[in-house]
Amino acid sequence: MHKIACCTLAIALFATGAYAQNAPANLAGGKAEVVFKDIKVMQGTPADQLIPTMQFFEASLGVTCDYCHLANRETSTPMKEMARQMMSMVKTINKDNFKGAKEVTCNTCHRGATEPAGNPALATANYKPWTPDSPNGAPPLPPVPGPAANQLIDNYLKTLGGEAGLAKIQSRVVKYTATNSIGNVANMEMVSRGDSSLSINHGAAGDVIFGHTGNNAWQRAANGAVRDAREGEFDELKLQDLLYVATHLKTSFTNLETRRQRIGDQEFYQLRGTAFGHVPVRLSFNPKTGNLVRLVYLLENVVGQNVVRIDYSDFRNVQGSAFPFTWTIARPLGFQTVKVEAVQQNVPVEDTRLARPTPAPARP
Repeated sequence: MHKIACCTLAIALFATGAYAQNAPANLAGGKAEVVFKDIKVMQGTPADQLIPTMQFFEASLGVTCDYCHLANRETSTPMKEMARQMMSMVKTINKDNFKGAKEVTCNTCHRGATEPAGNPALATANYKPWTPDSPNGAPPLPPVPGPAANQLIDNYLKTLGGEAGLAKIQSRVVKYTATNSIGNVANMEMVSRGDSSLSINHGAAGDVIFGHTGNNAWQRAANGAVRDAREGEFDELKLQDLLYVATHLKTSFTNLETRRQRIGDQEFYQLRGTAFGHVPVRLSFNPKTGNLVRLVYLLENVVGQNVVRIDYSDFRNVQGSAFPFTWTIARPLGFQTVKVEAVQQNVPVEDTRLARPTPAPARP
């Protein structure tokens, strides 16, 4: 199955081709069985959960859509029936053992293979037996608390000029390139002002834009068609806008706790919590500089969570505010490398640019 390049928020990523090609333009608000055909186990779930769920299947089994689907995606196949049985089995396991929480998923057993891993993996030349003095194969140690959450947040805001300095940043325009796993390069732009953001992919066929003003989030396709943004797209748009994250960290991030963590051979402080009331997030800070070096968020689907990790590096001073000029964005189905070319702050951003666009007239 080929995959179609599309813009999702601040990066160029690849959507699941089978459903991206055939999905109706607007999935927001509908039920899966109303919007799509041949829906059985997922009846009653939101339609905009279908594509993220299919992506979760792909990553968990290491396959593409054609492993289960025929060219006519509505046709039932033996593999689709098997997938339905597996979904029902996993749902029952979680209901009976974990109070319905999605603790067991496809990935629990499959780990990127079509056959579940029932037996332990064979040892390699790097194998070392576990001892109480070695972390090799050991169960996780109890989490070690880090500094208080408000201290981590305040130290981070200091890298942006403190709350007073942050308040002076009325707008920000970031221009960059995003190179994906197979080498495709997209010219991108992020425009931020207050409670509004735009993520723009400047393509040869026209600009693809995701935007929001307050809670009104939308997407404009390259052909000018406009639709409501899906919940996950809206969440990602806000989380990938560093100015939005910084200005909403104290109000939109809740249930906060801190831990010490290691990334490679370095120790960092991690802030764990919930963004916007429903998105689990993990923010890692450099204990010496206070810079935000990693952001992880988990987007719910019907059977589990799709994980996104963004690593920030190459911090430079932009008018008194530390800003990362390199991002690495990793997902189960690929990664993107972002290289920032220019950052402008407090430049005029007209209301008309941030407003939801009027759909382009239909061609005669």
